[in-house]
Amino acid sequence: MLQVIVLAGGRGARMGGVDKAQVTLDGVRLVDHLIGALAGLPVVVVSPHLSLDVPVVSEDPPFGGPVAGIAAGAAALESPEFVGVLSVDAPDSPALLPLLVHALRADPEADVAVVRSTDGQVQPLCAVWRVGGLRRSLARLDTVRDQAAKKLLRAADRVIEVPGDGAERDYDTLAELQRRGSAGLPRVSGR
Repeated sequence: MLQVIVLAGGRGARMGGVDKAQVTLDGVRLVDHLIGALAGLPVVVVSPHLSLDVPVVSEDPPFGGPVAGIAAGAAALESPEFVGVLSVDAPDSPALLPLLVHALRADPEADVAVVRSTDGQVQPLCAVWRVGGLRRSLARLDTVRDQAAKKLLRAADRVIEVPGDGAERDYDTLAELQRRGSAGLPRVSGR
């Protein structure tokens, strides 16, 4: 069984300091794009400031980085066989989950299947872990706070890479997202 962690707890510094989950794409918040694409799967969203119809957790203290978010999300999951890890700023990434699960099923020794993007970069926030491999890898780190997601990958015994098709693309700025569709910043009350 696959359960999915959506990381949505960053500060959005490259997006002008706004909560990326609240940024809209074609009139729909990024977090809602992902939740909609994940319909039928158990999902937990990691964010210190969202209220949703799916479980929401936060690392303690908030803004502890991606590995702290993954650890908080993993602690909130039931008992999955596989754990998907996606970033809220990659709205098309859920399309790659079946391919990643298939790759793990084909290699019983692998801890994690991760996407290598079309530009050659490994995308640790577009991955599916075996739950045991994720737990072992988290336990191997001295701390989960302020750790890059690539460090978590390096803690895994066996990583397999799956070629991306562009769906793994994450959008760090509003200008980048506007190339994907109609993008907008969240409205601030009082304006």
